[in-house]
Parts: sequence; C-alpha cells; structure tokens
Amino acid sequence: MDIKIDCDEGRFKFRVCGILRVQDKYLVVKINDNNFYCLPGGHVELGEDTDTAVLREMHEELGYKVDIERMVCVVQNFFKTAQGKPFHEMGYYYVVTPQNLEDVNLEDHVRMEMDKGKLQRLEFKWVTIEQLKQLDFRPAILAEKLTSNVFENIIQKD
Repeated sequence: MDIKIDCDEGRFKFRVCGILRVQDKYLVVKINDNNFYCLPGGHVELGEDTDTAVLREMHEELGYKVDIERMVCVVQNFFKTAQGKPFHEMGYYYVVTPQNLEDVNLEDHVRMEMDKGKLQRLEFKWVTIEQLKQLDFRPAILAEKLTSNVFENIIQKD
C-alpha cells in the first residue's frame, strides 16, 4: 500500500526518486499527460524503507536494476494542484548507478508501466544540467542540487 493521503484538506505523498547520470546527462521522465518532467521514482509503500523503495521503483520504471551511491537530499515540497488543492510531498532523492550499463537505453524513449493495475506512459528524456534548467522540471530546486556533494533537507513552498 502506497503511503499517500487524499482528503478534503489536501493531498500528501511520500516519494523516492533516483538520480541517474550517464555521460553528463541526467534521466528525467514525463508521466502520462503531465506537462512537466521529474526524476524517475514513485511512492514508498507502508512498511518499506526508502533504500528498498528507490531500488524497487527504479527497477519497475526503468526495467533494470540499479545500485545506490548515496542520498543527496530530502525535499519537503509544498504546492497547489491544478485544481488549487494544497499538496505536501516528501521526497527522498538518491544518486543511483545501473548494475549493467549495457541495459540502459541512452536514447529518449517511451515505456509503458503497469502500476497497481493502472497503465502509465513514461516519456524518458536525457538532458544536461543546462537543458534541465530550461525544462518545466519539478521540483525546480533540484536542478541546482543534482551535482551537489552536500546532503540537504530542502523545504520548498510555492
């Protein structure tokens, strides 16, 4: 069971993401009909630690296994949905590396994923940091933190 709350007062989700870099490009994803990109990842499940969750989510979304290098940051992201509903997202962000580089599709591509009975369209794109700063990328603060070697707890309020 995913850790998320949806009620009249707003929404909450507990998320993990992987930062995958190959040859100075980072993998980002646009999910379904979203008009923005984010890092690949997903919900933490009840009773699951974040290390296990990021490894599971990366395998589910990418189709191959990764190893964790290190955690980069925790982002407490507060924003409003398109409908004006308050949203609180807690995200744990990890630098990950593929176990076998030959498994990695280094081209921009689309992949379909069955996620808890719902078909998801994942549009993957490889971008440099400069290109990332020009995209609608969320949370935007991460574009500056991807190359950081200092762990941070970031609170972002839009």
